[in-house]
Amino acid sequence: MLSNTSSNYHVEYMDVTKHWNPDSEAFAGGDALVTRLSQGWQMKKEVQIEQRILAGNRQIMIYHIELTRDGQTIKMPVLRNPYVNALMRRGDYTLVPVQQES
Repeated sequence: MLSNTSSNYHVEYMDVTKHWNPDSEAFAGGDALVTRLSQGWQMKKEVQIEQRILAGNRQIMIYHIELTRDGQTIKMPVLRNPYVNALMRRGDYTLVPVQQES
């Protein structure tokens, strides 16, 4: 198994770290995800993706990522952006649509 370091995510150094807490923000950004990865958290290979329609028929996509470290697990909903899209492609993750409730 390959070592999971920030260099795997094309981040040579982190000049800014981003803390994310689900009690204060509904969604994380790619910077918060990279911060967790640089702290040794590992992403599960299966990632759920959800489409939400907002007012004015605006669409957002959310990656629901499960991270583990030292026996702890956290779920991090991350807003889709070009950096996170590229991370998903390079990491060979399996994207699974979130089942919408009827």
